[in-house]
Amino acid sequence: MEDPSSRDMLVRLSNADAVAGREREVRSLLEAELDGHYDRLEHDGLGSALFMSAGTEPDPVRVMFAAHMDEVGFMVRHISDIGMLHLTVLGGVLDASKRMQEVRVTCADGNKVPGILNAKVAADGTVEDVYVDLGCETREEVESLGVGIGDMVTFASRAMRLTGDRVAGKAMDDRSGLYVLAEALKRLHAQEHAAEIWMAATSSEEVGTRGGKTAAALVQPDIFVAVDVASGPDLSRDFTNHRKLGKGCMVIHYDKTMVPHEGLLCHVRSLAREYDIPIQLDMLGGGGTDAGTAHLEGSGRAALVIGIPLRGCHGAWSQVSRSDIQSAIDLVCAIAKSFDRKQYQSVIEF
Repeated sequence: MEDPSSRDMLVRLSNADAVAGREREVRSLLEAELDGHYDRLEHDGLGSALFMSAGTEPDPVRVMFAAHMDEVGFMVRHISDIGMLHLTVLGGVLDASKRMQEVRVTCADGNKVPGILNAKVAADGTVEDVYVDLGCETREEVESLGVGIGDMVTFASRAMRLTGDRVAGKAMDDRSGLYVLAEALKRLHAQEHAAEIWMAATSSEEVGTRGGKTAAALVQPDIFVAVDVASGPDLSRDFTNHRKLGKGCMVIHYDKTMVPHEGLLCHVRSLAREYDIPIQLDMLGGGGTDAGTAHLEGSGRAALVIGIPLRGCHGAWSQVSRSDIQSAIDLVCAIAKSFDRKQYQSVIEF
């Protein structure tokens, strides 16, 4: 059953459409939701939205948390004479989700046009071409609907409740991370904290972790924490799976783009123990996050990744646990409130 609550921000974020460079719907949702919960709002040149809550120290440590607005999806690259939309893939869309899926095209005027996604597959199983059937028979019919080259195409999955605290929908990578930042900012802005806190909703992560770099260049934070996701195996619940749903957010110890700062990693694990926040200790064999580019901006900075366990990442559907999201909110708030200048110097010592 589709979640009936129009006030559920996680559901609204999941249902919004935003691929790299086309993030207006998600950015507008966040800016409306967070109105009154920040001291300053900035935008980088890519369209990332950066919300700041001021610290109480005269020379506050700047702590930035980031989650990305864009989802994996598609862009119209060609309209054929027989009315088919041939697509460019944006991000690592699962091959299993490229066939017989309901999608929608967002036209330049904001109108949404429904269609069916399908793909040509080679004998070896390789996907050779991804296209959308709108029910049209000519290019002229397609163009009469307002569809054009460069239009965004996204999965049309509508978020729904599953058993217990589980929610399934599209784009939980990284709308679940954005939800964490939004809820954490509401809590933090109502309290005093020594550090200057920045919550960055970044652009274009799925096409090269671009927004993390530009956001970090704008703010120059002392500490950067990406709040992202990782997909756990559907069928495994043994020791090989450190991404179990319902067991807490993940603290990432390695990915191919970054090894987290050792002092910061120890500090965050200590905070989780102190505040009894459930966490899972994980490493990513592949992939990367905004922290991979942000931690190298300028002379470098201490960085870390908090992960939210998913099932079905980069597909038409993904599944999250609200308890894992809550643990991530609690951990983000604990990190943000822990830093004054003295604590920062202690943590970053080599």
